[in-house]
Parts: sequence; structure tokens; C-alpha cells
Amino acid sequence: MELTSTGPWSDIIMRSFFVASSSTSEKPFYGSWNRLLNTMFPVDTIFEVVPQCFPPTICAHDSVDFVILLLISVDLSPVFIVEVKQPSEFTRNSKRQEADSQMRQRFLDIASELLIPVLHGVSVYGTKMAFYKYNKGANVIEPRRITPNVETLTDTAPREWWCWDILEVEGAAKFRQIIEDVKTMCSELE
Repeated sequence: MELTSTGPWSDIIMRSFFVASSSTSEKPFYGSWNRLLNTMFPVDTIFEVVPQCFPPTICAHDSVDFVILLLISVDLSPVFIVEVKQPSEFTRNSKRQEADSQMRQRFLDIASELLIPVLHGVSVYGTKMAFYKYNKGANVIEPRRITPNVETLTDTAPREWWCWDILEVEGAAKFRQIIEDVKTMCSELE
């Protein structure tokens, strides 16, 4: 199969995401994101891309949901996180709400380990991205949590948060800028 890519990344990265997109599972995207992160944070630098697997969330009405997080660290301290979700679940409000809650939980769990002032994270459904940012000094996470209304249905993790696509020029540019911010903060640690 010959694939010619036109996009914001090298042919091999575009191919990896293209092949992953033909699947309904999130599993092929683990490799695509791992490849991209190892390109952005090369193995011969101070950065390490460390896959993390969290216990599954089991609900009576749902299937088992293993959480895969790609944690980028420097000297065992987290500096960037990417959480990969199954693209077919993006349309479900409850799954986006769950993804949002999981990202916030990750920030809470690792906040005390931070050596940098800002921790960036990305929640992804395939190629769709939502960007998160934790400011250690202000103790604030963006985007701000949407509090549900007890009287009405509230979409607490709106689709618009995942408006960026890693395979589109604008999404790739925003992703690259965040990576550069992370690298700048980490260079001050050395």
C-alpha cells in the first residue's frame, strides 16, 4: 500500500495516524501518539516517554475501560501528559465527561511531583485534541471545570474542547508550541 501524505508531520507519522484511523479501537493510536511523542522528545535527550496503564473503570452498563496515559518525564518528574481515548466514544457526552475527570485526576495525582511551574496535558480521541494546563503557582487547571446543574442536563465536557486535530496545520502548530513551552521550562532545570 502506497501512502503519500500531505500534512504537518513527516510521512511516517502521517502514515501511522492514517493506519490507526482505519480502526475503531484506541489501541492503534497508542503507537501513533508514542511515535509522535518520541519524535518531539527524542530518546537521546533528557526526556522519557513512559506509557502508564491505570486500572479499568467498570460500570454495569459499560465495557472495561483501561486508561492509557503517555507520561513525559525528566528525572522522574512529570512534564507533559497525553491520555488516549477510543475515537468512537467521542460523541458520547458521558465519555467526554469521564475523559475530562480523568485528566483532572492525573493533574491532582502528580501536582506535588512537579519541578516546572506549568504542566500541560492533552486529552485525545484518535486525532482530536483538548488541551489542559495546570498552573502550579495559582493552583488552577484550564479549561475551567463546568459545574453540572442539578436540575438540567449539563454537558460538562463540550465537544468544542476537542476542536484541535493533530493532523491539521493549526492543531499541529498549537501542539508544537506547547512542546516548545515544555522544553523551555525543562531547560531551566538543567
